[in-house]
Amino acid sequence: MRQSSIAALRLVGMLIRPAAVAAALLAIQSSATTVAPAADPFTLTPIAPGVYAAIDGPAGRSGSNAGFVIGDDGVLVIDSFFDPEATKVLIADIRKLTPKPIRYVVNTHYHADHVAGDAVLRAAGAIIIAHRNVRGWVRTENLHLFGAHPSPRIAAMVTALPLPDVTIDHDLTIWLGKRKILIQPVLGHTGGDLIVTVPDAKTVYCGDILWRHVSPNIIDGDVASWLSTLAEMLHATDASDTTFVPGHGGVATARDVFDFQRYLGDLRALVSRDRDRGLSAKALIDAALPEFAQLHGDWGSFAYFAPLELGYMEDELAGRKRRPQSVVD
Repeated sequence: MRQSSIAALRLVGMLIRPAAVAAALLAIQSSATTVAPAADPFTLTPIAPGVYAAIDGPAGRSGSNAGFVIGDDGVLVIDSFFDPEATKVLIADIRKLTPKPIRYVVNTHYHADHVAGDAVLRAAGAIIIAHRNVRGWVRTENLHLFGAHPSPRIAAMVTALPLPDVTIDHDLTIWLGKRKILIQPVLGHTGGDLIVTVPDAKTVYCGDILWRHVSPNIIDGDVASWLSTLAEMLHATDASDTTFVPGHGGVATARDVFDFQRYLGDLRALVSRDRDRGLSAKALIDAALPEFAQLHGDWGSFAYFAPLELGYMEDELAGRKRRPQSVVD
């Protein structure tokens, strides 16, 4: 895998073809909705008392978004970035706000741009919580994201990623004193996704179940299930008053969830239509891409990722898409 800089690696969870890392990085940088100071890897955004989003900065130094919740007797972190140095900055920001212990980090899914800072948080005292499948995938499926022949450096990084301490495949409630946090498995992005809800703050940390105005990575996705998950989020009580923290892009509202639902729905509908017309492979992509661009061409990284999304969507509808297999304990 050819790399122009370490910053390029920080988009591993968004990557489909390793050779396009630098191009994808530039595209995603241009889509940023918040501007961080040059010295910061992310922008820390207060959402409610004790509830924060850490939004990746325009240089892509963090690799994804993260966040944390301060309760009465401790802190819960959501995702840990790709770059451990960014994770250290996150811990420093937490320490500026509270001396309470960092008790947990929740991995929303296995992609390395969301979990590669776990070791730093574990060293700070956090218990790593993830979907059951993440424990089986984090050191194996992440290699697949770098292509057939990842470099020795990448292979070493991936195989050293920490394994979760607690795994779940059902709803889990954590209490930080009087503050309730609900962790829920959902379907769509990888087959091992969690969302984290803070009911008293009307805040949902979505991981890569939600992308705000950035074209998504669907390499592992089940788009039909994904659309159902987004519909459930939109029909939830108080959805219109809820703040959604996406895996990529700025802090979002229900309107952004609807826009992303429409993006995936349009992708699926266009590919289904052109398959019905007898098109496949390059012919299908060439036919569908102009209309897809008319609908969503202003989304970040669209020019690179949209053709690949069309191909993956065709594979999914044809029943030949490679997806990680569920872990059996």
